[in-house]
Amino acid sequence: MPVSTGEAMDATSALEAVDLSSLAQVRAALRATLVKRQNDIETFERTFDALTRASLALPASPVPSGASSTGAQPAPSAAAGASSQLLEELLAALQTDDEAALSVLAAQAVEQLAGLGAGTRDSERAFLYRVLRGLDLANLLQQAIRSQILDTEDSEIERALGAGELEARVEEFRRLLALEIRARLGDRGLHEGQRPTAVDPMDIPILSATPRELELMRRALRPLARRLAVRGRRRSRVTHRGRLDVRRTIRRSLSTGGLPLQPMWRRPKATKPELVILCDVSGSVAEFARFTLALMSAMSAEFSTLRCFAYVDGIDDVTRIVVEAGGVLTPGHILARTNVVWRDGHSDFGRVVEQLAVRFPDALTPRSTLLIAGDARNNHRPPNAGGFESLARRVREVHWLNPEPRQRWGSGDSAMDTYSRDCSSVHEVRTLRQLEQAVTRIEDGTRDPRRAASLTGPHQQRDQDL
Repeated sequence: MPVSTGEAMDATSALEAVDLSSLAQVRAALRATLVKRQNDIETFERTFDALTRASLALPASPVPSGASSTGAQPAPSAAAGASSQLLEELLAALQTDDEAALSVLAAQAVEQLAGLGAGTRDSERAFLYRVLRGLDLANLLQQAIRSQILDTEDSEIERALGAGELEARVEEFRRLLALEIRARLGDRGLHEGQRPTAVDPMDIPILSATPRELELMRRALRPLARRLAVRGRRRSRVTHRGRLDVRRTIRRSLSTGGLPLQPMWRRPKATKPELVILCDVSGSVAEFARFTLALMSAMSAEFSTLRCFAYVDGIDDVTRIVVEAGGVLTPGHILARTNVVWRDGHSDFGRVVEQLAVRFPDALTPRSTLLIAGDARNNHRPPNAGGFESLARRVREVHWLNPEPRQRWGSGDSAMDTYSRDCSSVHEVRTLRQLEQAVTRIEDGTRDPRRAASLTGPHQQRDQDL
């Protein structure tokens, strides 16, 4: 990460203005003065955490690759959760803002849920994702907020401020978890858990990809988009001629003495579908949304209308941003330029469904195909199944692309089982290859005139591609 002499002097001046006993203030001062590029933020955060670990009094216990201090243990399953004692202690520490207890509990959570001793070559992000799913921090945060409301008689403003403080503590605990995993990985963490053998970028799981692998996947995305676009044009040329129109051919042959010198063809009516994309840009699935939006943007010529929406707990139209980006999108860019975060920044698809129908009623028509990209995790909020069913009846088809493994659907705060009942098809899409296959199947079904004639809604046709 390049740092000039002037920037080093700025950093020194900034440190004079902050409390050096506060790691949060020191971090903010150095990050503001030393980091110039978006890609360098992760490098700065990793280095800062490594150098300040001793200040947090966390035990450094690097685990060699493929081994654990407690012996090889199988990685927890997707449904495995934290012990009730750990969750109770964590809830109490969050409510009292006990930093020392949170540090110890972070180490315990990683020990119980990360599965670091399973001999896997997963990335740091994959281990953190596993721990977060086991802890279900969103549900824990809601419990803490409800408990705070019941135990106090504060005003509405004081309650909102208290909820904001709890959210900040949860985010700090999330950072402590990442720091603990990073320390236990040791040298592996420096290389972000790179896979030991060369893997085709098309087959790398998106949610567990390292920064280097994500870059390889972005390079593979453009050829993939070109391949799908060429395939669509080739199919159009093949179907342009249509079937032989015998009656018109015979009538035309009367001018040539009955010789059918010029065959007449019954050309099908060329129609382009209207596509509406709804992408979750929260948390770890934001990377998946980036690939989905970039691919659809590159294929925009295949659709008569393309509208893109992004959501977290709010929803906004990002069509213009997607078009102007030219296939190069970052989740942070979308979050900064839109109103996709309404309240606490945790997914609330039930509310998003309601807001889509109210704020953008013209986006969904009987000619529209709705494509949803997200993990359907609703943070234990009302799924609004009735609203989604009503939404599905307003469009021609609904297709859902889920980047999580199928065995995790319906577990924890996942409402995938609820929403899949009103979808024309649901697809497990964890890699670019699976994304290509899903888009191809959806496009073929949308353009098939026989299927289009028989399909009046998602309730009449279900193609579960699992």
